[in-house]
Amino acid sequence: MPITLNEHVDCGLNVRNRILKLFQSFGYRPYSYRDIMVFCRQFSTMLQAGITILQALKILSTQSDITALNKPVREVATEVERGNSLAAALRNRPNSFPLIMTNMVEVGEAGGALDTVMEKMADHFEKLHDLQEKIRSAILYPVFIICVALVVMAVMVVFVLPQFARIFYSIGMDMPFYSRLLLMAGTMIRENWFLLLLFFFILVTSLSWYKQTKKGRILYDLIRLRFPLFGKIYRYDLSARFTRILSTLLAGGVPLHRALDLVDKTIDNVIISKSIAEISAAINRGESIAGPLQKIKYFPVLLSEMVRVGEETGALEKTLDRTAVFYEREVSYFVERLSTILEPVLLLIVGGFIGLLVFSILSPMYQIFEMI
Repeated sequence: MPITLNEHVDCGLNVRNRILKLFQSFGYRPYSYRDIMVFCRQFSTMLQAGITILQALKILSTQSDITALNKPVREVATEVERGNSLAAALRNRPNSFPLIMTNMVEVGEAGGALDTVMEKMADHFEKLHDLQEKIRSAILYPVFIICVALVVMAVMVVFVLPQFARIFYSIGMDMPFYSRLLLMAGTMIRENWFLLLLFFFILVTSLSWYKQTKKGRILYDLIRLRFPLFGKIYRYDLSARFTRILSTLLAGGVPLHRALDLVDKTIDNVIISKSIAEISAAINRGESIAGPLQKIKYFPVLLSEMVRVGEETGALEKTLDRTAVFYEREVSYFVERLSTILEPVLLLIVGGFIGLLVFSILSPMYQIFEMI
């Protein structure tokens, strides 16, 4: 019989959790939507084939196409083997499995329709994965152009320009003003690169810490909502996620007030989350969802009108699904159009910077030629 129990503190685990939390504050997830989609799809297929939950988990823990989830699934299988429910085992690993999936599994276990729920979850994460891939593919080229331009300018300023400066100083000539400015910048970077990296690290860490505070998170989410041009894309993305998650939960048999509570926990914006909590409170008072939803100024007016039509016709789930498809297409369209606009603008900006660097190098050379 144990007399006293003392919790063992694993310093390495604490450091790992803190580092993971830091990366998660910037949007990092140890899993991808594709991994969760494949897991749900295969799990649903096995359950429909008559394989037990435990057997299915053990099989999935060895799948090579979801290696990021192998260890968490193996741990979940161990808990299920000990007698815990699948939902409880998933809830103990919030960093490995999304909250919406955990709650939907709980609903599926209670209603005896876990295979159907997992199939709906697979469709849900497949659509999220498709939208995410469209956004990534649209911004990949502009990001690549910017990175290449930064590398080229850094090499020219830090290594190439100082070589020309030595030639000028050796013959007693002064470099032009803009060339001296670039030379000073390159010298500062070359001699103080460690301090610059340290400053950047401290700045990122401080911003991450401030973002985790209540005021910092509100300010961060407010900037994302109101940021010119990109804010509209972000608001449409939130509208798509709100309608998609709510439609999926309602299709899984979750009551509306409970579904809103789950959406409140899964939406990644505290300002919108607060508004959703107010909608849930209004639902509990017997009001409709369309009225309070219309008060959220960051959601498009069409969203509340579509919800109103869905409530009046008794087809809220289908209406939400159609609305989600519409806003997912709008986000994809906006991102593609923004990428098309940004490409020539970025090329002009990058070309201007590189042209300035080349001119700052060639101009002193012309002065040397004039002296010969």
